[in-house]
Amino acid sequence: MWNLRNKAYDTLRWSEQYTRADMVYLAKGNFWQVLGQVVSSALSLALIFVFANYLPKETYGLYRYILSLAGILGIFTLSEMNQAIGQAVASGDGGVLRASVRYQLKWNTLQIVAFFALGTYYFYNGNTPVALSLFVMGIFSPLAQAFNTYGAYLNGKREFRLNNIFSIISTGIYVISMITVIIISGDIVWLVVTYSIVTFVTTIALYITTLRTFKPPATEAYDALKYGRELTFISLIGPVVSQIDKIILTHFWGATQLALYSLSMAIPGRATSLIKSLADIGFVKFSTKTSEELNKVFYLRIFQGLLIGAICTTGYIILAPYLFQYLIPKYLDALFYSQLLSVSFLVAMPNRYVSLLLASQKLSRVIFVNNVIQNAIRICFYIVLGIWGGLFGLIIAQISNSLISLLTNIIVWRINSRV
Repeated sequence: MWNLRNKAYDTLRWSEQYTRADMVYLAKGNFWQVLGQVVSSALSLALIFVFANYLPKETYGLYRYILSLAGILGIFTLSEMNQAIGQAVASGDGGVLRASVRYQLKWNTLQIVAFFALGTYYFYNGNTPVALSLFVMGIFSPLAQAFNTYGAYLNGKREFRLNNIFSIISTGIYVISMITVIIISGDIVWLVVTYSIVTFVTTIALYITTLRTFKPPATEAYDALKYGRELTFISLIGPVVSQIDKIILTHFWGATQLALYSLSMAIPGRATSLIKSLADIGFVKFSTKTSEELNKVFYLRIFQGLLIGAICTTGYIILAPYLFQYLIPKYLDALFYSQLLSVSFLVAMPNRYVSLLLASQKLSRVIFVNNVIQNAIRICFYIVLGIWGGLFGLIIAQISNSLISLLTNIIVWRINSRV
């Protein structure tokens, strides 16, 4: 056993002359990151199967629409605080966890007001199911979004194993709970109630477990909170941009089309998260390096990311027909769109890598301008192509946005790091 581990260690160290990266560190981090993503993805596939085969398309589409409305209201939270906390913890300031959660709980009262205001609007317009769903989410969602900072804290401490075990536990509880309520009821309000309560309970339980395990001190964390506010302001319209495609599709093409769109993105979405997570492992180390050091391997990392993306795209295009045929046969119409969307795998990792480089060097103003440009382009594409082509138009918009995002990120990094 030890000989096998030693050989693996030697092999990883040998490979560093070609990858020019700390392969032992990446292997340790990526093993748990990949394991967590794979297990969570498998659980999510089980939930997708139940959604697709036990719920009417209209009900599933309405459920996704409500979650999209909730996602847009994320504009009233400190959505980028976790990134600032992870960086602060990586730099040795473990006391930021308690301070950031307290601060976010106060800040998120804005989101509570927004949920109830939007819910009241739908109630007075006769859409009681959506109104009740928003009222319930208004109670639990702002709390869950504050307490989930434990994940950023664990990543900052390089506790990748524990963080991914927590992720598997929370995903497992969520999936089992949702499958149960789908089989028993299938009512849209009960779906949202279950989603909200389960997410809140598991999040606060894991937050408390993190506190008891590591006992982080309580500090003011002024710098980290300030940076978290800056990053949030920089990405202010991010929550809107991430959901506006679904709102457009529902309003112009109907909830059934949103169901198709959501399921066409379901597996590619999980795969994209996995691909991006491979870059996330390096964020802790990016924060300790200068731009000159990072530039030495910049284009190598871009090439490596493109290569990984190409392999993933090819693999998914081959496997997708079997996944759809056996998991969600009622949604075979979404197969082509799902395969087409996998083209965005190509740039997922390079995009995430360059974004993390910019954040690691705390180039706040640069990130702000870059985000404004990218989000403006993204919104224009979604509106024009979404209204024109519906599901197909939005898929083309997503692919185009990914390619443009990579190009602008590289240009911004070149200019500001003096490549």
